[in-house]
Amino acid sequence: RNGRAPVGELRYYADTRLDRFTTPLGKAQLGAALAMVGDKERAERAFAAALGAFAEEDKLNLARSDYGSEIRDGAALITLASETNIVKSETPRLVNVIAKAYLARNYTSTQEQAWMILAAHALGEQAAGAKLAVNNEPIDGSLIRALSPEELENGITITNSGDTETDAVVSVIGASLTPEPAVAKGFTISRTYYTLDGNEIDLTSANGGKSEIAQNERLVAVLKIESDEAAGRVLLVDRLPAGLEIENPRLVDSGDIKSLDWLRTTRRPEHTEFRDDRFVAAFDLWGSQSNSNGEESSEQETDDDGGTATEGNKANAPAATATVAYVVRAVTPGSFVHPAATIEDMYRPERYARSGAGTLVVKPKS
Repeated sequence: RNGRAPVGELRYYADTRLDRFTTPLGKAQLGAALAMVGDKERAERAFAAALGAFAEEDKLNLARSDYGSEIRDGAALITLASETNIVKSETPRLVNVIAKAYLARNYTSTQEQAWMILAAHALGEQAAGAKLAVNNEPIDGSLIRALSPEELENGITITNSGDTETDAVVSVIGASLTPEPAVAKGFTISRTYYTLDGNEIDLTSANGGKSEIAQNERLVAVLKIESDEAAGRVLLVDRLPAGLEIENPRLVDSGDIKSLDWLRTTRRPEHTEFRDDRFVAAFDLWGSQSNSNGEESSEQETDDDGGTATEGNKANAPAATATVAYVVRAVTPGSFVHPAATIEDMYRPERYARSGAGTLVVKPKS
């Protein structure tokens, strides 16, 4: 689109390296680039390879380490084929496949959502000829409308007065009046609390009950996640009761709590955040990735002292478990909701777990 693609390199990749593009999306993007520079023959070949790669997958929920999925790649194929008018005849089949896969999902990833929006935009011209009527009021083209509970109570009638079928999609948005129960779908998550001496305490609010602690009391929150497979890029979020604050985020990691030294041997997060209202940790359970030559990549990172920590400090192999900990202090007296801790696979969000939500009472200092 920017006019910067070297035509010679595009043709080289299409002629000699097409099989090295490992996803339908990559092959379709190469085909779209060739179409934009006017090389229709090679563009059709690249798109045909992309369709073939997509057709070879009989499962739309395979674990992949490239942030993608077959739903994402299918939506991208629809988008690029519609924009470039290459293999456009395959669009109805792709739309049908992706629509069925989408309906089978409870959740979709940000990658999938972004490409489905682009696909919907690319297909928008087809919806321009739709003829609808809402409560007998004629409307030309597609219809997107937000309805309040009051409007729904009064009832609404939508009529398709055109010659082609039109899909109607209803999305419901709201906040639950009661805490959601604990759930485990592909993951399990446990949340336990310890004193600074390393003794476990029975804080039942962490799992749906009610607990009391004293103001200024300090606890070590320990979260353990387990996956039914050693794969995925996952995000752990532990939301704090309003009466607690995270204190000294580096305390556990630095080894100052001698009785919990075993925590340092677990898989280290790729990223952590210590916010006012939550603790966040991201993990790459895939482990070290290989480069194009099949060799394991070597990563380095800066440790807390400003030195260099090699990959030897982290687990190289794929993992199915991880444990993290942080220190909290009870600062504000009162009765507070103890929110659930959650874990989700960022690129397969139908895999997730949630702990129970309880009530934590912080007793004032006497």
